[in-house]
Amino acid sequence: MTKKILFIILLVFPSGFFCQHYPHDVPEHDFIDYQHNYIDFFQDSSNFQKFYSKLDSLLFYGEGKINIVHIGGSHIQADMWSDRVRQRLYNFIPTNNGGRGLLFPYRLAKTNNPYYYKVEYTGDWKGYRNSVLSHDSEFGVTGITAKTKDSISTVKLTFRGDNYPDYDFNKITILHNQQTESFCIELLSDTTAIRINNDSIGYTAFWLSSYQNKLEFSITQMDTLEKEFALYGLLLENQDPGICYHSIGVNGASVPSYLRCEFFEKQLSLIKPDLIIFSVGINDAYDTQFTADKYENNYDTLISYFQKVNPKAALLFTTNNDSYYKRKYPNKKAEDVRDVMRKLAYKYGGGVWDMYGLMGGLGSVKTWENAGLAKRDKIHFTKAGYETVGDLLFEALIKSYNDYVGKDN
Repeated sequence: MTKKILFIILLVFPSGFFCQHYPHDVPEHDFIDYQHNYIDFFQDSSNFQKFYSKLDSLLFYGEGKINIVHIGGSHIQADMWSDRVRQRLYNFIPTNNGGRGLLFPYRLAKTNNPYYYKVEYTGDWKGYRNSVLSHDSEFGVTGITAKTKDSISTVKLTFRGDNYPDYDFNKITILHNQQTESFCIELLSDTTAIRINNDSIGYTAFWLSSYQNKLEFSITQMDTLEKEFALYGLLLENQDPGICYHSIGVNGASVPSYLRCEFFEKQLSLIKPDLIIFSVGINDAYDTQFTADKYENNYDTLISYFQKVNPKAALLFTTNNDSYYKRKYPNKKAEDVRDVMRKLAYKYGGGVWDMYGLMGGLGSVKTWENAGLAKRDKIHFTKAGYETVGDLLFEALIKSYNDYVGKDN
């Protein structure tokens, strides 16, 4: 990196961009070791260099689109942790408007929806999750499916605004079962949009006449060849330079849950992520049949899905948070999960962000609970806790990027 570019960075970020601690707007806590909040690399990290090079182009020239995928369980379905990182990245780069990306209208599946977008619908819908073995359904990249047999139904999604970005978009991709001739999808929120159907992947896309922050579409059954309509997710995009932070999360999901998703790789090809953040492990560690070898082998398969789509993507593994089994017993398997993630990072040239260690290790979730950052179940965080975790992960990413910038590239 030339001195000229370093000088530009100092102009853009005069308030200590290169400081060891990136400022957050949440209270600091003496039980968090902020100086050890970083990404560990164990060998070649060239794919991260490629990711940071794209970040350079976006930051200094306002060029390019960066796709980040964050995959996990209930921590990600609620989208407080991941959306915190999304917002910090959104505000980090001037004029960044990369769009919201992949999401699911969880309310259709009768499960909890992120706060910042509202979902309304008509028709009788049934939900299926990849984490529930008794849910006999096909799954796509989101790991969740909503189905209806009604002759006509509607789905409406609106970003609330408030203190959240609008994440406006001018392209909508509706991921669904592949028999498009059996159902007619009409975009009610923009009747002049240009439609594109793709039966091989299974989607209907609409190019909008203007940027929007809400959508509504109808599904009408045209014949009886396909008895039900299956919705696998929505992809909301724009053509502006920026970061698009996609979140994939299902309550109770483990690594094998995502291996059930037969359309995962096919639909992931629509995104082609530059960085994948793997946060799948908390539910694996609660499995009484858990072994480190099986966990690693399952992760090898999941990683292969992503590498087939983009073999040059950067891989970041986030270790489990400290948690308790039945609120009584510290789950020591979090340390096995961390060991496996370090092995995976070495194997694939990825990085590890050690949330478990940052929290304080075994039993530390009690301290977080006493501070109002973790819930009484000693597994999940409160809103303030998820914001803290999001700030820490964002800070670690920026520290790693600072290291890249500081080198003579």
